[in-house]
Amino acid sequence: MDKIQKGLFFFINGLFVAKYSLRLGYNPFITVGLYAACAIVVMSVVLKSNHRPENKAIKIAYLFACISIVAIIALLQSRIDPLQLQVDRWSAIHNFLQNLFQGIYPYAAKTHLGGYGSPFPAWQFFHIPFYLLGNVGLGMLFSVIILFIFLIRYFRFYRPALSFLILLIISPAFWYEVAVRSDLIYNFILCLVAIGWIHKQKYSIQKQAYGLGILCGLFLSTRFAVIIPFAVFLLPDFFTASPKQKIIFGLCAAGTFVLTFLPFICWDLNALLFFKYSPFVLQTRQGSVWEVILLIALTLLLSSRWKGNLKLCCSCIAVILVVFVAQTFVHRMINEHFAYNLFSPAYDISYFTMALPFVLFAIIDKPGFQFSNQQRVHPNKES
Repeated sequence: MDKIQKGLFFFINGLFVAKYSLRLGYNPFITVGLYAACAIVVMSVVLKSNHRPENKAIKIAYLFACISIVAIIALLQSRIDPLQLQVDRWSAIHNFLQNLFQGIYPYAAKTHLGGYGSPFPAWQFFHIPFYLLGNVGLGMLFSVIILFIFLIRYFRFYRPALSFLILLIISPAFWYEVAVRSDLIYNFILCLVAIGWIHKQKYSIQKQAYGLGILCGLFLSTRFAVIIPFAVFLLPDFFTASPKQKIIFGLCAAGTFVLTFLPFICWDLNALLFFKYSPFVLQTRQGSVWEVILLIALTLLLSSRWKGNLKLCCSCIAVILVVFVAQTFVHRMINEHFAYNLFSPAYDISYFTMALPFVLFAIIDKPGFQFSNQQRVHPNKES
């Protein structure tokens, strides 16, 4: 699976390099080749360095990488006028909340490009503090800071955590998401953090059915695509749980999901369910029944294979997410008789970034990765 994940890393980032080098008038084959060559060198050095002892310099480098990422995100957001962007994910959230605080039905809000927002309520509410601060794009900064903390807490070493950030830094797909203030990638960064935290704490449906059900319900109330990572991660546990705990988990997840919609159900049920641009329509209009069946079959198959190995679990999640997006694109291309190419505005390749956090984790997280006690560095204590 290591080769597959490295292949996905270059596939996802290569798409962005090719698309935007074309727009800038450069030869995409040359630019992708140059990027791949540089990235291969960096990746090789990074992965080999994971087996070296920890030291104070690595901790400093990790902190420097964290500060650099935060600074670059802040700089890009301060220099790029969001109203000039041809991506409206940020305004789908901003205008929703603007309507909400003005007492206007939020899902009637149009984006700055004239579209409608598809994020579900929990994701919209998550951005309220950032909206009040004047920039919903701050959700990206918050999420990467959570990621920084998670990496150290999970790995308990600075080297693999630093390696993850280095690969993130050399990912054009990530910086594209930052530049256009897209919420998509950090939605899945938070999914990775939640799944890693559950795995680290050894929580299970058998023992924490209520808590895990509520957590899954809240994540489900961001966008439907998060079903994939949580299904792959939790299905093995779900199948071994008792019937009572399965019911509790399912009811808590479904109940929490419905509860987040309750204010909008009471506000305007017809607009929520029957408006042709409702969030449910926008999130389910792609694909066909056969694609859904294939997706379910693939999820059931791969969820049974990771057997407690989170690295393998993230590999399976990444593969399914990429297949999910790719099959949707291929289906549309066939239906439209290949009227548009992959890099046309008709296809949003940023959907592939949903898999990127899991790809990076699968590349970095090495089973049996250990140092001696003398080499171990606790996050709060230097050796």
